Amino acid sequence: IPLHGKMAARAFHQPSFRRNLAEGGLKPFYFLSPIYYRSFEFDPEQYFELQVDQYDDQYEKHFFLQQLRMLRRFVIVTETTDLRFREFVENKLFDATLLGMAGQMAFVNSFRGMPGMGRLLMWLERQFYVTHAHDESFKNQAVSSVLTPGLGNYGYWNEGNFAREAQRMNIPVFTAITNYDNIVNMGYRGFDPACLAVWSRQMADEAVRLHGIPAKKIEITGPVQYDRFMQPLTQTREEFLRSIHLDPAKKTILFAGGVNINHYFDMYRVFMEQKERVWREPFNFVVRPYPHGKLFESPAWKMLEKMLRDEGVYISNPGSIDANGDRTAEFRVDLAFDDAPDELNFLLRYSDVMVNYFSTISLEAAICDLPTIHIGYDPYKFGIRFSMTTGFLQRQTHNRRPLRLAAARLAKNEEDLFKALESYLNDRILDHEARRVYAESECGELDGKSGSRVVNMITSRL
Repeated sequence: IPLHGKMAARAFHQPSFRRNLAEGGLKPFYFLSPIYYRSFEFDPEQYFELQVDQYDDQYEKHFFLQQLRMLRRFVIVTETTDLRFREFVENKLFDATLLGMAGQMAFVNSFRGMPGMGRLLMWLERQFYVTHAHDESFKNQAVSSVLTPGLGNYGYWNEGNFAREAQRMNIPVFTAITNYDNIVNMGYRGFDPACLAVWSRQMADEAVRLHGIPAKKIEITGPVQYDRFMQPLTQTREEFLRSIHLDPAKKTILFAGGVNINHYFDMYRVFMEQKERVWREPFNFVVRPYPHGKLFESPAWKMLEKMLRDEGVYISNPGSIDANGDRTAEFRVDLAFDDAPDELNFLLRYSDVMVNYFSTISLEAAICDLPTIHIGYDPYKFGIRFSMTTGFLQRQTHNRRPLRLAAARLAKNEEDLFKALESYLNDRILDHEARRVYAESECGELDGKSGSRVVNMITSRL
């Protein structure tokens, strides 16, 4: 099992999934990204380093490979890939010649949407860019199957290389999707899986329609990483809120931000400087920052963090870095060394309302029946790239789904935000059924047994 990103680590290294593997008679060998592997002491018989550097070196050396992957990213035409193509052009616009940029745009557009183009690109990469980074490990450990997060498309290049190495040695490769937008947003797949585990019927239909995966090679298992939300909590609401120095007698508002730091300053202005408009009584305010360097490396973050703490705001920081730059605490959460529910689980169950910018966390909130408000306006846009605005987010394929929009309130301006806050803080049950329907449409069956179904998918085909 190669684990490179946070979602993959939190899905396939969580204790419950490791138990599922053991119960199914499977022994996992984890190939960890260097940032994980080099941060802890692991059992050398079971944990190995994923050779990301070799993959990166190959990519940097071969221009044609770069073009193949760029085309594979955009060859599936959805609202999101169209937006990402425009963002891609914008990133290069001021460094390229006008003729060169026009040529590349015409080149990509000529291939997008061509029948069979994704499969051709996948075949070319498999034929001409062979890697053998893990062959010896596969042989030495007598690996009988591989489970990859993602399909080797954008954001999952390493997993795609890993999968193709296994397939060249006639090792069957199974795949499980780790985020609800991966099928529609991340471009064409990088290999043919022995079987694909998807979350829901909706996701299965998208895998058939967009990636040409035969229905017989798809199983609906549900989302493995959300099995943890089905676990019983170990603290009551009062106990948990007191443990983070908040008052259980007050309403609790959770703000989950993205990477645009301007949004955090705006929420500070709304919730700290206009408290009387937010709610008629004092309230707890929790900020959950997005765990990414784009946010934490901003010089303004330290200042904002101090401003929030001075106002008594609790910062639930999954990407916290200590004064020496040590990210060990963050990585421990990713790899789920602790079997107990994490802080986010408590916050989603015990908050009264969540405010966010169309993030994945809004699906997690729906699973936990937490009322959600999407911010659909940008009070300050000067100098901000369109891809960092709410307008960009609202045009993405998965954010336009009717059930997603019905499960939450959309604030198009500040007045809408205050009205939605008042409605949900007065009645947390509002939109309860819409949240349930939306969660099930994306995730299928939410019974805490997704991991077990993924294991059964593998064992039934070996």
